[in-house]
Amino acid sequence: MVSVSEILDLRGNPCPGNLPKILLTLEGLDEGDILEIILDDIIALDRIPEAIREEPDYKMLEPTINGHNIHLFIKVY
Repeated sequence: MVSVSEILDLRGNPCPGNLPKILLTLEGLDEGDILEIILDDIIALDRIPEAIREEPDYKMLEPTINGHNIHLFIKVY
């Protein structure tokens, strides 16, 4: 189980508008913090991890899917 520092609930928000919200939230977190993002847009499961891999200060952890909800975890470095 991952120890989450903050949760960002983006259910009902379609991609690509999620990424700017995620990056703004990450900017407010400290090194070692983990952001949990809850989504219901399956397209985000491909796009967000891909975009986060391009950011050197963040690492995408293993996502989980629970019913219609996608849980992404990003650690700040």
